[in-house]
Amino acid sequence: CAVCLGRHQHLIIKCRAMRTWDNKHDTFAKRVHKALFTRDRWHICARWQREEGCSDHHNVRHIFSGCGLSSHGAQRCSHAQEASPNNPI
Repeated sequence: CAVCLGRHQHLIIKCRAMRTWDNKHDTFAKRVHKALFTRDRWHICARWQREEGCSDHHNVRHIFSGCGLSSHGAQRCSHAQEASPNNPI
C-alpha cells in the first residue's frame, strides 16, 4: 500500500491510515478520490510506487509516498512491510 506501506489485506485504493503498517511512522501520503497526494496536497505518481517505477514525463511528482524522496518508490522502502511467502504482493 502506497499510504501505510503495508502488505496486509485491505482495500489499498481507499487506505486512510495516519500511521504506517507497524505504527512507527506518520504517513506521508493520503488518497483523495483514489489519487495519491502528499499530506500537503502535492499529487504523487502512483505508478512510481511500484517495483517497475514509471518512466512517463508528466506533471505528477515522482517521489516516494512514504517519505518524499525521489530515489525509490513504496516497494523498495526499508519501512515497507516485507513480503511473506503467504502474502507475496
